[in-house]
Amino acid sequence: MSPEPFDGTAARVPGIAFPLTEEWQWAYDYSDDTLHSPLLHETYLHGSALLGKGRPGAYWTLVVAGPQRGQVWWLRDGCAAPYADAPHDQQAGDFLTWATDWHTGQGWWQTE
Repeated sequence: MSPEPFDGTAARVPGIAFPLTEEWQWAYDYSDDTLHSPLLHETYLHGSALLGKGRPGAYWTLVVAGPQRGQVWWLRDGCAAPYADAPHDQQAGDFLTWATDWHTGQGWWQTE
């Protein structure tokens, strides 16, 4: 299970670089938890600002530090993915694209 990073108990560290540059599906990573647990917590707590929450266990974040700065990422139980990697016709994973889709009710997440 993913950590509960936005419940107010874990300190967020937006100034440290977001650790991912491509999609990561830890639900399929059957290695020892001690190997991927630190990266999992860094993914939820480092280098991003919370934009909102979707279904239970799913969060939208804006990366504010590191190589993915300015990109929106979807963090959910078992997977983290940039918005640019979303299905259908997404052209870019930047905040403006995500915010426009959210505002107009068009994003691929609407079909879940």
